[in-house]
Amino acid sequence: MTFLTFLLRVARSAATVFPFSPQLSPRPPKAFRVRFGISQNDTARGARRRPQTEITALVSPRGAVCHATVSFSLIDPRLMKSAHIATLHHRHDTRILLKQCVSLANEGYDVALFVSDGDGDEVFNGVNIVDVGRTGGRVAGRLVPMWRAARQARKFKPDVIHFHDGMFLPFAILLAAAGYRVIYDVHEDYPREVFAWRFSWPVRYAASVSYAVLEWIGGLMFTKILAATPHIARRFPKRKTHTIRNFPLHEELVASDATPYAMRAPHFAYVGKITVDRGIREVVDALPRIDKAQVILDLAGAFDPAALREEIERMPGWRHVLDRGWVGREDIARMLGGARAGLVVLHPRENYLYSYPIKLFEYMAAGLPVIVSDFPLWRHLIGDARCGLFVDPRDPAAIAQAMAWILDNPDEAEAMGERGRLAVEDEYNWAQESRTLLQCYRALAA
Repeated sequence: MTFLTFLLRVARSAATVFPFSPQLSPRPPKAFRVRFGISQNDTARGARRRPQTEITALVSPRGAVCHATVSFSLIDPRLMKSAHIATLHHRHDTRILLKQCVSLANEGYDVALFVSDGDGDEVFNGVNIVDVGRTGGRVAGRLVPMWRAARQARKFKPDVIHFHDGMFLPFAILLAAAGYRVIYDVHEDYPREVFAWRFSWPVRYAASVSYAVLEWIGGLMFTKILAATPHIARRFPKRKTHTIRNFPLHEELVASDATPYAMRAPHFAYVGKITVDRGIREVVDALPRIDKAQVILDLAGAFDPAALREEIERMPGWRHVLDRGWVGREDIARMLGGARAGLVVLHPRENYLYSYPIKLFEYMAAGLPVIVSDFPLWRHLIGDARCGLFVDPRDPAAIAQAMAWILDNPDEAEAMGERGRLAVEDEYNWAQESRTLLQCYRALAA
């Protein structure tokens, strides 16, 4: 039953039971006029609407509707405020700022992003970035900025609070209980992700249960859930959950001065966080096994933990590594424009088995063939495109064999990269996903 149908049925009942009620406008004996008003108090906290909406129905004494006039007033998206809270992320995070916040700002929404890095406030492509400041301490350094961001967000008087950190869940639940409309953007499967933490088993188990309970409560209280993968989305109520995959911005990492593929040096790209379970040991171990003296692993990212770098430096394959550290998007584009292939060799952890790693699709967008872990989901995603090679991520010899094949078959490797680029252009791109984001916000505005 639609809302209008419900109101008209009430009108029929009112005309039948109370035919001479003083609340009904005087009309000829055969019809009565009933008015319903929806005041601003009926809207969610912070919603800015035009004057009171009115529904007028002309009803006969027997309850038949002779005529109805309906006038709804919606929130003007150009006046709608969205507060994004991401104090545990970098302010220029690709999914949060470059994709979601900028997409909303381009549609006319008033967007503020609350971060905690100590670099001060700024405006980026129409998005107001608010720095709530850094705080020392392992625990306080995470929780205090979240508390500050929650307070600052309330002062912003948002129509929607959109948060991106799992640890913000307790604050978000309190905000939802206070009447704010809250969107939970779930980047990871946190109840399972915590088992990779470097803590004792009881601590990890307690953290996993805590996340599961908080997400269950949030699933009941939050207005919308935006999941980064279908696997994550299955854990939340279907009626309010949407999947927004972290696909790349079209042509963002396509260098204008890219080297023609046949003329590229034997470089392989590895971009992103550098950890043991993302295959850095196996990749560096594979390098000396390739019968190419000049083969280079082009590494861009931060080691986690930092001490891991010292361990990897002691491996024989380190002499084949070009370590760039953390670099900007333009530098990454130039780096990919000179590489032969991209590497995504995550270990078969449960969280990774169902993940959509952004680097995989960014390599494809840049026209690179990919060497990836042989996971069933990934075979389904890119197998039909025939744009990469699948390997056992724990077998350095298999990784070395795939890298050697790329170097020995440049024509087919280039064709694989082109097929991957077309797959991103047709399907695996942010333009497709942004439509879901904007539809969610338009539904809130309605």
